[in-house]
Amino acid sequence: MGRKVGIALPNVQRERLARFMNEVKDKREYRAALGVLLRGDGKSAREVGRQLGVTMKQVFEWCHDFRARGTDGLRMKKQTGRPAIEGNKAKRVIPELLKKDPQAFGYLKGRWVLRDISRELKKEGIDLHYTGVHRVLRDLGIVLKSPKLRAPGSIRKNYRKRAEIRRYKRVASALLKKGSQ
Repeated sequence: MGRKVGIALPNVQRERLARFMNEVKDKREYRAALGVLLRGDGKSAREVGRQLGVTMKQVFEWCHDFRARGTDGLRMKKQTGRPAIEGNKAKRVIPELLKKDPQAFGYLKGRWVLRDISRELKKEGIDLHYTGVHRVLRDLGIVLKSPKLRAPGSIRKNYRKRAEIRRYKRVASALLKKGSQ
């Protein structure tokens, strides 16, 4: 005899799960309840996992938590870790900062780059590394174009641009050293 597929769910528990799915606002909790219902319909954990985009282990954990604590077992736990205090402050400041021209702040570049945004945030009292700035920008849906310091094309056509870029690179490194002292 083969193994039994699915779990036994009485009508009372099915109704409770259906109510839970109607009330819940978190899509992960909804997916967990749906997974338990599908298992109650006789589907295998592999099928349910494939359908919902999770692993078999996750489906088994949902079923175990539901048996142990009911619909409260399907609720998502509070996130762990340090709260993003600096990042939340930066989310309010960055959009206003990006509306201004970086050259008004003393930067030679015509565009904002992550390190310059990070420096300006430090002046505002928000200590956020440039990788944190990237994360905040991604959360806000803002994409910075990365500048390319090269002049495409033949040398005859772009000799002025190439000389301008060489001058910029020489001056930018001196400004960087001057600003850090």
